[in-house]
Amino acid sequence: MSLFYRLILAHMIADFPLQTKQIFNIKMNTKWGVLLHSSIVLLFSILLSFPYLENSRVILIIIIVFVTHTIIDKIKLDYSKKTSNQGIKIFLIDQFLHISIIAALTINFTKTYLITSPFSNTLLNYLIDVYNNDILIIYMIGYIASVFFIPILLIYIKEEDVSNVNLKKSPKQKALNIKIPANKMIDKIYRLILTISTQYLAEQYVIIIFIIFAITNLISYQLSSGKTESIYNLKSILNSSLAIFIGEMLKFV
Repeated sequence: MSLFYRLILAHMIADFPLQTKQIFNIKMNTKWGVLLHSSIVLLFSILLSFPYLENSRVILIIIIVFVTHTIIDKIKLDYSKKTSNQGIKIFLIDQFLHISIIAALTINFTKTYLITSPFSNTLLNYLIDVYNNDILIIYMIGYIASVFFIPILLIYIKEEDVSNVNLKKSPKQKALNIKIPANKMIDKIYRLILTISTQYLAEQYVIIIFIIFAITNLISYQLSSGKTESIYNLKSILNSSLAIFIGEMLKFV
């Protein structure tokens, strides 16, 4: 098991799917609400790296990740409140710092720990094999990247472009607030299946599946009456492309 991958997954789970609107509001509106968020990072770091906890160095790494995550997010929030700046640069710097710290802390860590069970139970042994599987961890990182990280990044870029146009017209107007886009559960499941199936299906079958889905959404896009519905259909096509791309890149990993 790779400690690096597991800590990256813990970070991504806490920063994206589990950073709900409620948690984000607590972070923004309370002095140390960021501790709630960083505690989720700590919890998943422990859960995903449980066999490693017999190593005192790993305990220290997890504590450092927790402390630095708290400090970075606190500085980012204070800066955003003072400057009303929630742009793409802040978002990317934040992610770069978190991932770089994890990489630096685990760069020379080569020991592998596996969870084991003294019981001979088929279901339990299967669950343990799943837990010990680094490929599944990488799949989950790719899934979160395709469903949350990349679409949010694109929203930042789009909102920043719109904001820049508006600022030229009215210099006193503040930048638009960035809202995390809602993702329908069926689309999340679809993209997860698409990302995973890319590992096992021949490219031509993956392309056929995507083309069928794209045509369906393009028809819906042409027939849609509202702007929101049109944008949603285009995002579905884009996110599906990203899911395939992530899946193909994970093949090489």
